[in-house]
Amino acid sequence: MKNLNFSILKYLIISLLAIQTVGLVSCEDLSLNAPKGLIIILKADDLGETTENWNQFIKIVTDSDICAGIGIISKNVKSGNSLNEIRRVSTIKQVNNFPVIEFWNHGYDHLDQGQNTEFRGTDYNYQLEHFQKTQKFFSDSLHIICHSFGAPHNRTSLETNKVLENFSEINVWQYYRKIETNYQKPWKDPDNVVIKNSDKNLILNIDYLFFPNFKLDKIVTNYDIDKKKPYIIIQLHPLGWDSESFENFKAMIHFYKENNRAVFMTPYQYYKFLHNEYISN
Repeated sequence: MKNLNFSILKYLIISLLAIQTVGLVSCEDLSLNAPKGLIIILKADDLGETTENWNQFIKIVTDSDICAGIGIISKNVKSGNSLNEIRRVSTIKQVNNFPVIEFWNHGYDHLDQGQNTEFRGTDYNYQLEHFQKTQKFFSDSLHIICHSFGAPHNRTSLETNKVLENFSEINVWQYYRKIETNYQKPWKDPDNVVIKNSDKNLILNIDYLFFPNFKLDKIVTNYDIDKKKPYIIIQLHPLGWDSESFENFKAMIHFYKENNRAVFMTPYQYYKFLHNEYISN
């Protein structure tokens, strides 16, 4: 009876907190219940050297009180200035202590040789070596643990699935369902199954892929469909954006935050949320 009363009290407290949450929703911790609105995961690809475009993208994310994931091509981070800037950005925290920017493994060199890419058309040892190099870059050079992965060009193979078995710290695989069909158990998509605490491998489908520039119309048009999904991933390439793309990006943020349409999370943050480990300060 005591346990039942405690559960009811906890539910009432959480409900009251949720009711008090008004205005614009961002990357805040609403509760362990389903957040109010759609969950948005921003997947920004191809960071190497920090550039004006990357700096502008990160500033917009930070100033807008949202969060995003950025995929690093480790071989392309060449200068000390870029390394120091990535380290600095990785320390910026949300109010719930998750990073504002989650940097994730986007391969070692982003190989593109026609049909052969870094994680498709290459053998197991090649892929293993490249994955190890980038994970080592994260631990040794950035001093952070990388928990998420997304393949260059969204191209993977059965070998990729086997490679990932060697890296227990990788909990999230961001993939493009239309062309990446080689994943196997235990990778599970919350769009298809209920995620249990024992499920340590989350695979998340990319809903929108924008390259090179960013357009807003499809996102707005599809909102009534998207809001019924547990999450959506929006893949972006800020390195090549023009001024119109940046304005569209700002407008997208405002659209989702207006009237509590969405909650932004990073990939690993979403994983922790689904595992009831989404702890606030």
